[in-house]
Amino acid sequence: MFKNTLKTALIGGSLLASGLASALNFNEAFEGQWIESGAENAGNGQAFAFEYIKSGPEQGIMFLSGYVYDDAGEQFWLFGQTPVLDGNFSFDFDIQVIQGGQFVANPTASGLDITKFGDASLVVDTCRGMNLSINNIASDRVAATSVDVSLVPFDEIGGQLRDASVCPYQEAFTACPSFATAGPIERSCSVSGTLTGDITLTNNATWVLSGGVFVGGDNTTPANMTVEPGTRIVGASGNDFIAIQRGSKIFAEGTPNAPIVFSGPFNAGAAEAGPGNWGGLVINGNAPINVCNDDDFANCSAVGEGGAGSYGGGDANDSSGVLKYVRVQFGGFKINDTNELNGIAFQGVGAGTVVDYIQVHANEDDGIEFFGGTVNAKHVVLTDIRDDSLDWTQGWNGNVQYVLIQQNPDTAVDKDRGFESDNFDDGNDNNPRSQPLIANATLIGAAADGRDTIGMILKEGTGGNITNSIVTGFESCLDIDDSTTFAAAGAPDNLTGVLTINNTIFDCPVNFQEDGDGTFTVEAFFNAQMGNVTQTVNLENGFIPADNTVRGFTIDATRFGAFFDKVDYAGAFDSQSAAWTNGWTDFLVTD
Repeated sequence: MFKNTLKTALIGGSLLASGLASALNFNEAFEGQWIESGAENAGNGQAFAFEYIKSGPEQGIMFLSGYVYDDAGEQFWLFGQTPVLDGNFSFDFDIQVIQGGQFVANPTASGLDITKFGDASLVVDTCRGMNLSINNIASDRVAATSVDVSLVPFDEIGGQLRDASVCPYQEAFTACPSFATAGPIERSCSVSGTLTGDITLTNNATWVLSGGVFVGGDNTTPANMTVEPGTRIVGASGNDFIAIQRGSKIFAEGTPNAPIVFSGPFNAGAAEAGPGNWGGLVINGNAPINVCNDDDFANCSAVGEGGAGSYGGGDANDSSGVLKYVRVQFGGFKINDTNELNGIAFQGVGAGTVVDYIQVHANEDDGIEFFGGTVNAKHVVLTDIRDDSLDWTQGWNGNVQYVLIQQNPDTAVDKDRGFESDNFDDGNDNNPRSQPLIANATLIGAAADGRDTIGMILKEGTGGNITNSIVTGFESCLDIDDSTTFAAAGAPDNLTGVLTINNTIFDCPVNFQEDGDGTFTVEAFFNAQMGNVTQTVNLENGFIPADNTVRGFTIDATRFGAFFDKVDYAGAFDSQSAAWTNGWTDFLVTD
């Protein structure tokens, strides 16, 4: 039988190395030394060391190591490893025994013997408890054929529980709450229809959307939906989406090491994972939109695509809650040729809503689209979007700072514009005119077979003030369309201030797409404004190289107010080492 004594160790220091993780269940939050529940100290009880190394989007490798004593009181080493996919909580793998030898540079020459010890199964309950079973033990050094041990982390021994800020998975799953039903897989809960009252999506379950899930009624029966850090919400089919209705709120506040993930039914490592696996996230608010072209905003509303609810109203400071450290991926199901869901649709959302650190990845339609409203956002990542990455229309007047757009470099993959910018297609001069303020955007484009990619297209009467940004890699950097857009801008020598670009670098094969439908050239518009340059930037993984830092660009504090950090560089990042994308994002192009 096993002695009740086991000490942990690194095997030559080579099996365990620090790494990053990004989502639910086993990640770096579980790293460290774990001991048998009830043991008094690290030297009294079976114990193991765990380490996680990230190996790709939503996946990594878990390493386990330690040593035990055989029936004769002699120590021998155990170790194992297994692939880990985000969203998994149980793992089966071979566990090996190491006998003899010494820790030297050449283990083979040292006489080290490594053989299979048994079949291991690890089930993770919380950051404070997991269970390890070893069955079919094949060793003449121990009489036992199996072992089953409940483990707690070493820092629990003295009564200090792992803090939720370090590891958010604090409560074990028991059953689904009353507003949900048991889901199709273990530890999952299914939600459908309209949710009301105060509800919480906990991080100990996978939440499965069934059809259109509406949080609250339209300005009637409000709901407050809280989503815990590290929670995974899954749309199982294209018909599944979640919509926050007017008068209701979502409080989805992840953390850098435990973002909240809205996804399709497949982990990113599966071949089936991809755009259009499910619908998307829709937020409907009571802020003004311009589809009515009058000042009676309180009585002006529209209905979102896909039957996702009504939006619009007279409250510019309306709050729909908080999105923070949130990733939305593999959405955008195509309902028909003109009706697709965006990754995140902000529809009439007000400035009282907090949006910070959000990513949309691999959406079939637009990544983010602002349909009117006044909502602001910081730290936005849009990767592998198959249509427009950031789209606005219907009179959006919000602020955005720090945007990274990366198109898929594969020319066979669909993609379109970095920014697609409209006022309103059925009324180019409708009031209020779209005029967002955007600072510190890096737009990295790529060619596409059969369609032109454009960094920024400004059209249908839009306004907008863009500063301290970089556009590179698209087939063309800037296009201005429609006479109403040129008229709103003024003229290169007499700009109105409605549409401006300052302190911005263009680096495309064609920097200016001239369609000949304006009163001035796109190039003249760009060159007439302060700080704009066309030059090669040679970005490295989205960053300006250390020896080519673009600085000295002052953000105009009179136009870009208190919301904006007054940084002096162009693009989304000050430096690669301090990148705000570190830890919580995934799928970034780094080659």
